[in-house]
Amino acid sequence: MAALFPSTSISSILVVDDDEVIRLFLRQFLEGELFNVIEAENGESALELIATNSFDLILLDIAMPGLDGPSVCKKIKNTLEFPPPVLMITALEDDDSVDRSFDAGAIDYIRKPIHWPVLKNRIRYILEAHKSQADLERVSENYEMILDTAANGICGVDKKKQINYINPAASRMLGYDTGEVLGRPYREIFCVSMPNSDSFDVDCCPFFEIDAPKNPFQYDELQIKRKKGDVFSADCKATPIFNGPDVVGGVMVFEDVTERLQAQNIIRYMADHDSLTNLPNRNYFHKRLPQAISLAERHNRMLCLLFIDLDRFKPVNDTYGHAIGDMVLVQVANRLSKMLRTSDSICRLGGDEFVILLESSGNIKGCEMVAAKAIKSLNEPIEVDDHVCYIGASIGISVFPEDCSNAETMLRHADIAMYQAKKKGRNCFYLFNELKDNEVLISGQLP
Repeated sequence: MAALFPSTSISSILVVDDDEVIRLFLRQFLEGELFNVIEAENGESALELIATNSFDLILLDIAMPGLDGPSVCKKIKNTLEFPPPVLMITALEDDDSVDRSFDAGAIDYIRKPIHWPVLKNRIRYILEAHKSQADLERVSENYEMILDTAANGICGVDKKKQINYINPAASRMLGYDTGEVLGRPYREIFCVSMPNSDSFDVDCCPFFEIDAPKNPFQYDELQIKRKKGDVFSADCKATPIFNGPDVVGGVMVFEDVTERLQAQNIIRYMADHDSLTNLPNRNYFHKRLPQAISLAERHNRMLCLLFIDLDRFKPVNDTYGHAIGDMVLVQVANRLSKMLRTSDSICRLGGDEFVILLESSGNIKGCEMVAAKAIKSLNEPIEVDDHVCYIGASIGISVFPEDCSNAETMLRHADIAMYQAKKKGRNCFYLFNELKDNEVLISGQLP
């Protein structure tokens, strides 16, 4: 496996966790990325190693017996002249532990179970940002040449809150020439908003304000305006520069994460949608149905579920092949989608099974009309590649709160009703109703 980024020396990482299995997994992953890894099983052992070794990054568990993660982090920051960045790892959900970690000097945190691609990119960003910050703090005659080669955007701000340095990567991201930026107030150039906000009023270097904390600020997925007005997403870290106790400047290091977010959105979409028909899939449906029931219960209204199983679909596959069958399913999805209102939803559960969720039906009659309309639509011939396919549909209907009280029961009742429709000759719909003595009455079929 290739390293995260090329280097003339191997970065050294200290892994501190009382869980031997977690340490083993982290070692295997990090060594696979060509890092040098040293382990510590508790906070006391970690401090002993830090006293005699140099590390580029520390991965530190928050919850440990004895000295916990925040306590170890605080000692590291208070005792080392140039402490390495500390990335906390936690399975805890409480905000207090996270706040304590940041107050102790942690640069970031990641939750268990560990998502390895996220950890890989987080480590890459932290090491690059820390390197850039160290280069600026230990400024030398050729520091600009070094910073100019950085892939991340880097911008220096003086004590007058004016930009006094910007590297080529930052200029490219923002769409400015260097001469247009130098000497201007940073807030004129960095028009920034939080995610899902239209207010571009975020101060990305708040440590200049008198009452603000004088510590680094980390922002994830900010929206930054370019010179031409278009927007890109960025992770940004702003770090103050001190002369004694006074803030005399700041450094912003930011990375365009637009492609990363687009990839995440694609992954999320694929997780909830069927790749063939682009309809929401079973995974989405199992999340959506309980929400719809809760909403219907809150507003005291009816909810109808139609479980659709295609008739005579297997002969289509057997006669013409699965490629033709897939195209038939796409046309089925299109026909069903077009007949629904925007308040209704349709999902493909898999194979030739679909469900329709009616959230705005005022009565069962309206639900029956939708079922009849679906059957009529699917009775129409489907033409695919010079083949004419004839299918149909058997539909089972469950109604909340008449015959069910939760999502699992609603789906099961609709499924039972659908099988009754199959038994009664197919190409019809049936409603599920529970009667006394646990007998099941199935009623209401297509005329």
